[in-house]
Amino acid sequence: MAGEAMLLNARIGAYLQELDLSPTARRGGGWSVELPSIKRGVIGVGLRAHERTVRLGTFVMRAPDRDHEAVYRRMLERNLQMAFWRFGLDPDGDLILAAHLEAARLVPETLDTVLGLLVTYIDETYEGLVRLGFAIPSHINIGAPPPAAPAADGR
Repeated sequence: MAGEAMLLNARIGAYLQELDLSPTARRGGGWSVELPSIKRGVIGVGLRAHERTVRLGTFVMRAPDRDHEAVYRRMLERNLQMAFWRFGLDPDGDLILAAHLEAARLVPETLDTVLGLLVTYIDETYEGLVRLGFAIPSHINIGAPPPAAPAADGR
């Protein structure tokens, strides 16, 4: 990681801690955080500094089994309504959300806004994309996984 990117990466880590997000350093540079979501339970986000930008990304769902065109159309239409974030496809065809933030705009408040918008966008689109791309009967609830049951010893 080049010098500018290393300094920017350190700023990102400090800002994530300031926002009480418990960042985890990633091998090869960058950070990971987990954000709470009503629809997904937890959203894992990767943040990586480059020379003049910060790239943020998260997995949304696996490549759809059916109605690919309708899923991609919904993603493209939604892209026109979102700030910072854009839907895309990874090399495996899985759906992702990605954002690029200029290093000059990186302050805790902006990072908080960008991450908050991500949670909003996931919560607004996840169920619709899953139902459109997979054969899930309407009576099946899609949402966050149930909370973990307490251990048998009460912990």
